[in-house]
Amino acid sequence: MKKYIFLLLTILLVFSGNAFAQPKSGAANLSEKEFMKAVRKADEFKDFKSSFLNGADAKPKALIDGNGSQYGWAVQYEIEYNAKNVFLNEEAIVNFSSLLSFSYEFDSGLKVRLVDYGRLLDDQAFYIKDLRSDEETKIDVSKDHTFKEFLAEVEMKKKEVLEKAAKNSLETDKSTAAGELCYYCTKYEWRGGYPCAAAAMESETSVSSQLATHGLDEDAVTANCYVPRYKVCVAGEWRTYCPIQ
Repeated sequence: MKKYIFLLLTILLVFSGNAFAQPKSGAANLSEKEFMKAVRKADEFKDFKSSFLNGADAKPKALIDGNGSQYGWAVQYEIEYNAKNVFLNEEAIVNFSSLLSFSYEFDSGLKVRLVDYGRLLDDQAFYIKDLRSDEETKIDVSKDHTFKEFLAEVEMKKKEVLEKAAKNSLETDKSTAAGELCYYCTKYEWRGGYPCAAAAMESETSVSSQLATHGLDEDAVTANCYVPRYKVCVAGEWRTYCPIQ
């Protein structure tokens, strides 16, 4: 009898050990609530939180594969990144918003990427940086119809503000300028910002194909070919002291 009791206890212990060794049911397939909890605990979330823009879309979305099965979650926040100086000059007239993207794929864990639109005008490209490996990928938009129209619009707005500032400068009494005047922006406004239209297949294909080439999931790192908002100076004043450049 003792022999059978011992055997039964041994079997129970084996099954108990296996049960504790296995992950909790569904742990690999993280729930939306668990995903958002992991995002908010991430160091990158804490580092960039003060840069989040009002109205940033923080609603997570399920990542779905070609078979209709969910393989993860993604959420992104619109942020102000690498803001330019607040005084007016050729380089500081436009500041693009960027995106902080969190994605969790059930088979590979949490990834954090910065979609940096800050160099759009200079490079005709945006950059995706993996914040955990520092690997950066360039996405060229120089031949992309949607982005070309957007950047032309931004350049026009930039020219208008520069011309307005130059006119104000001529009207300013330079005898009180003590030799130098600097224009200070006192009011900025965010303008533009929209996803590429569904009909703009050229844009969809151009961006999506580059992302795929670099092994990046467009659902996780961009909002369907998102064209960023841009901040421009809409009011300012001339002052007799200039910031150190």
